[in-house]
Amino acid sequence: MTYYKKTEFGVLLNIALGLISIITIGFFLFQIGSNPIPLIPVLGLTGLFLLIILSFYKLTITIDDKKIEAKFGIGLIKRSLLLSEIDYSTIEEIKVPATYGIGIRITPHGTLYNVKIGNAIKIKSHNKTFFVGTDEYTRIENTLLELQPKE
Repeated sequence: MTYYKKTEFGVLLNIALGLISIITIGFFLFQIGSNPIPLIPVLGLTGLFLLIILSFYKLTITIDDKKIEAKFGIGLIKRSLLLSEIDYSTIEEIKVPATYGIGIRITPHGTLYNVKIGNAIKIKSHNKTFFVGTDEYTRIENTLLELQPKE
């Protein structure tokens, strides 16, 4: 059973890469400049940007009976933590500075997964750190605390 599910979209990244792709294709189609871009590099760049967009256009955080999971885009990149391994006293909200950027970033708090600038939730286990950008920290924390195993 799924107790929590939220999808956040990385609008800034999608618009930027989409515009770069359109400009690249435009340079090829209109043969702009004295040395126009050949077809193969245009296809390669456009394919690369499409792969990046598909991989990072959204971030979905899901909590079910067994785990909390963060999944980028179409699901090629995921991060999960079993509920049974969580140290519930370590759940905290972190204000993520804009300098950390978006995507997968190594930070002083651990590896950050995010699609937009803002806050993040940080959860530790005995051997992992789950550090994911979200604007619903309180809802995630409350859901996890409700699912916390009773001792």
